[in-house]
Amino acid sequence: MSNQLMKKAANIAQLRSIARSRIPGFVYDYLSAGCNDDLAVKNNRKALDKVYLQPQYLTRSGPAQLAVDILGRSYNAPFGVAPLGLSGLIWPGASEYQARAAKSANIPFILSTVASISIERAAECAEDCFWFQLYPPTDKNMLHDLMRRAVVAECKHLVVTIDVPSLGIRPRDIRNGLTVPPKLTLGSFWQILTRPSWALAMARHGTPEFETIKPYLKSAGNMAELSDFIRKTLKDIVDVDLLQQIRNQWPHKLIVKGISGTEDAELAIQVGADAIIVSNHGGRQLDASIPPVELIAAIKNKIGQKVPVMADGGVESGVDIARFLSRGADMVFSGRAMMYGVAALGEVGAGYAIELLREELNQVMGQLGCEYPNAMVDHSVNRGS
Repeated sequence: MSNQLMKKAANIAQLRSIARSRIPGFVYDYLSAGCNDDLAVKNNRKALDKVYLQPQYLTRSGPAQLAVDILGRSYNAPFGVAPLGLSGLIWPGASEYQARAAKSANIPFILSTVASISIERAAECAEDCFWFQLYPPTDKNMLHDLMRRAVVAECKHLVVTIDVPSLGIRPRDIRNGLTVPPKLTLGSFWQILTRPSWALAMARHGTPEFETIKPYLKSAGNMAELSDFIRKTLKDIVDVDLLQQIRNQWPHKLIVKGISGTEDAELAIQVGADAIIVSNHGGRQLDASIPPVELIAAIKNKIGQKVPVMADGGVESGVDIARFLSRGADMVFSGRAMMYGVAALGEVGAGYAIELLREELNQVMGQLGCEYPNAMVDHSVNRGS
C-alpha cells in the first residue's frame, strides 16, 4: 500500500472527509444522505456497531485467505462495488475508474442502470468482473433490449433491483435543487465556485448523462421530459410475475437485490434466482427499514445453502465487511465507501478504497484467527440494544 496515499487518508473515514472538502455540498448530500429523516442510514450504522467479533486466540490457524468462489467464479476478496446512480455527478469518469479498479483487484463491479457510463463501456472496463444492475422498465421492448445489450456485452450476472416500487423522498436533494429537472440555487452555485477542481473536471467532461438509457430518450427533448420518462417508464414494480419473465429471458446468473425478509428470499429462489442481495438500498427508499445486517442470519437459517446470500448497507470499513460475513453473508457490497475514494482522489482513489478495505479485512481475519471468510460466522456476537 502506498505510503504517500496512507499519509493522505489511512481509512475510508478520512477519504470521506477529503471527499466532502473536494466536491460541492449538494453533491456530497446526494452521495451520503438517505431518505426522509436519514433514520435508515443511521440505523444501518447502529446495527453494524452492535455486531461484535470474538477472537479465539489459542486456536491455531493459517494466514488469512480472502479469495472466495461465488456463482461459479473465483474472486480475490469477499466484497465488491455496489451500484450507484448518476455516478458522473460525484466525479467525472467515476464508474469507469471503479470498473477498471474492480477488474484489477478481481472483485465484482455492479453498474447501475442510471450510472453515467453505458453497459458496453462498463463491460470494456470491468471485463469478466462486470455485473449489471437492472431497474426493469415498464416498456417491455426496452426491458428486452437492455438484457440483450448485457448479453452481447458478455455480462454473466444480472442484478434485478426490487426495492423501488416508489421513489424515495430525499429532503436534502429537494432542498439543494438536485431534482430532475435540476434547479441551480444561489447556494449550489456558490458551492461549485468553492470547489474549483470539481468544477474544472466537470467543465472538461461535460454534464453527466444516463448513458445506458440514452438510446431510449429520443423523445425526451429537455430535462422535464427526461424526468417524466424516468418516473413513468424506467422503474416498473417488480413482482413474482415480472421476475419470472426476466428469469425466463436471462440466460446467465440472476441475482435479486433488495431482499428484506425471508418471504421475498423464498419467492426469489422459487422463481429461479441464483443468488440474493439483502439490502435496504443504502437507506434511500424506506426510512423505517430493517438494517440488512440484522436480517442475514434469519434468511440464511430459512433458506439454508440453496443460493449465496449477499448483502450491502452501511459498509464503511473492512471491519464492517467482517461483521456482515460473521452474520453469514457470502459476499458484501459497498457503494458510498468506494465512491468516497474517487471523490477524494480521482482515479487512483477507486483502487485505493478497495485496497484499504482489503487490508482492514485481512487484519481482522488475522486477529480473529479466521483462515477463510466463511469461518467468520464462528466469531459473531450480537450485543443487542
